[in-house]
This record gives sequence, structure tokens and C-alpha cells, in this order.
Amino acid sequence: MSKTVLPTCDSLCRMEMISQQDAVGMELEQGEHAKFWREETYDSLECLKATFLRHEFSPHTHDTFVIGAVVAGYQKHKLKGAESVGGPGSVFMLNPEDVHDGRPMEQGYSYRMFYPSVKLLDEIAADLPRMQHAGSLFFKDLMCHDKKIAQALIAAHDVLEHSKDPLEKDETLFRSFGALIERYGSWSTSVLETREPKAIERVCEYMHAHFGEELNLIMLANIAGMSRAYFVRVFSKHMNQTPHGYLTDIRVRAARKMLHNGLTPMSVANDCGFFDQSHLNRHFKRRIGTTPGAYKNMHAQ
Repeated sequence: MSKTVLPTCDSLCRMEMISQQDAVGMELEQGEHAKFWREETYDSLECLKATFLRHEFSPHTHDTFVIGAVVAGYQKHKLKGAESVGGPGSVFMLNPEDVHDGRPMEQGYSYRMFYPSVKLLDEIAADLPRMQHAGSLFFKDLMCHDKKIAQALIAAHDVLEHSKDPLEKDETLFRSFGALIERYGSWSTSVLETREPKAIERVCEYMHAHFGEELNLIMLANIAGMSRAYFVRVFSKHMNQTPHGYLTDIRVRAARKMLHNGLTPMSVANDCGFFDQSHLNRHFKRRIGTTPGAYKNMHAQ
């Protein structure tokens, strides 16, 4: 078995320096790089190609699946509270609302990530003969080491980034996602049962409907019919994050959509319930890996 040779910090910096010049206003640390783009054909599939040397992600969630693989280096993280390390050959397969963070080890890491919608993955899974077609797709294991699957995902990611051939893009994406789902996917009719009790569901629905407003603990606890202290404990237990963390995730998701649609960071900050643009910048970068302005510019290219 050949030994994987990790790039040094200097080589990572050299490798990404040209790409960094192409990324307008990235505002990342020297040697770091993050490129986002969206493939509208696949239900607005968003893709991320990144190298992080020092950047740390705050605990957060997505309303999509998170699928991807480490190319080089090592990332330490918590996935739903379980500490683990991902390196070359590691595959991520997080379900919507799975809480996770991420921080680089030693010389940092590079990875390729997809953010496919529930609809897209359900459609792919429904066409696979091995899968039982009942309920919703989910992954029991949020990360695994599978060199073959990792290579297929990285190859598909590269094709989406560079190819202009729609058939080539279709084929590589559906084959790589299909192989991942066949090996690690499951169907369930009770994926959302952990979102109980109903009182917490009511609060979550209220947050989604009023994320642009000023919310406080008294208001949310009253909706749940609980004391403030008890509400925080119950919410954190069932959602794997605090009410503030959950609300911030909702606001950042909304900000991404607004920025993609051409709104300015200043107006997005106001519409999404952030105190000001710097408040948006801080939470956006800690969850997405780049600033709102850089994210908007990348989608405008």
C-alpha cells in the first residue's frame, strides 16, 4: 500500500495562490481558498472547493445534505457531538439538520463538498434497485473512510467545475451519488422523530417564519409552554444545538439565498435579523468559510 504524502503548508499556499487571485475579495487567510458555485440543473446544487489552513467552522447545520471528500490534509470535527478526524479518503455524508463543525490539523486540509437537496438525493435513491422505496433517505454513518467512493466524488466534483458537456456532468454526478447511496444510504419513515416533542417543533416553525425579527428567550419559551431554563435544556437535547445556534443557521441559510439572488450584504444583514453587516460577516464566515461579499461575487461571475 502506497503511503499518502501530505502537502506542506508552503506547497498548499503555492498550489492555491493562483486560484485565490481569481476569487474576488475572498478575505481569507493567506494560502486559503474557497470557491462556491451552483449547478441549477440539479435542483440548485451548490458546490464548494476549498483549502483551509487556520479557518475554524462554528457548530452549524444545513437544510440540505452535505456530501464530499477530503483531498489532502486532515480536519478535526464533531459530527452530532462525536469527535473524529477526516483525512484523504474520508467521505462526509451528513443529513439535513445534522450539527457539525470543523477545524484544520497541522498543515490544514483541502476538500470538495456538495450540498444536494433532499429532492435530488431522494430521486437518485428511488432509481436504485437495492434501496427500499419508503420514507426519506438518510445516512446512519456521517463519515467513513472509503477511498473508492472518495475518488469518485472528487472526480465528479472536478467534472462539474470544468466540463461544459451536460451528459458528462449528468453521468459522473449520478454514478458517484448512486454508489454512495447504495453503499451507505438507508430509508426511514421516522427520520424526524428526534425533532420531538411537538413544543420544540412549534418553536422551530416560528423561528423559520420570523427569523428576520428580533427574537428572545422569553418569547420562544412561551411558545413552547416552558420555563426559559427548561426550554433551553429540552431544545438543546432534541436539536443538538442551542436555540441561538439554530436561529443563526436559519438566518445564514436565508442570507445565502438572498446573496445568490443579487442582494447586497448590507440589505441581507437587515432582512435576516443581524444587527449590522459585521454581525452577518462574522457568523456567515464561521459557517460558510468565506464572507458574504466574496460569496456574492463568486455567484455573480
